[in-house]
Amino acid sequence: MVKRLIHTIIAAALGWAATQAAAAEMLPDPTRPPLAAGFAATGANATPDAGPVLQSVKIAPGRRMAVISGQLLAQGERFGAAKLVSISESEVVLLGAEGRQTLKLFPGVEKRVALPPQGQALKPAKNKSKRNTEQKAP
Repeated sequence: MVKRLIHTIIAAALGWAATQAAAAEMLPDPTRPPLAAGFAATGANATPDAGPVLQSVKIAPGRRMAVISGQLLAQGERFGAAKLVSISESEVVLLGAEGRQTLKLFPGVEKRVALPPQGQALKPAKNKSKRNTEQKAP
């Protein structure tokens, strides 16, 4: 009798766990940006002819690299029939038979200079670095 009760409780717990796991799969990813933000869709929502997408840029002394549609490229390498001719912090330029194509890291986002509130002047920034203010004993 007790054995049967234990088996029933275990079966009920496993059934409840399976329904919770199935319910969790239907939840949206909370870290995914909204489609209105202008980021490229991935997976089932992606359009097949969206063209190349700039995903990341790495600029280091003597080396510039970009990830375009999942492919890691150094400046001067080829992406398909186009050559990667320029890499900056927010965009890359591909040069191919169709001409120049600029891929932006954040399409639709433009950098603008922030203006101070009306009636206030810009204050010079103070150097908060400890390296420049501390002096070591001889």
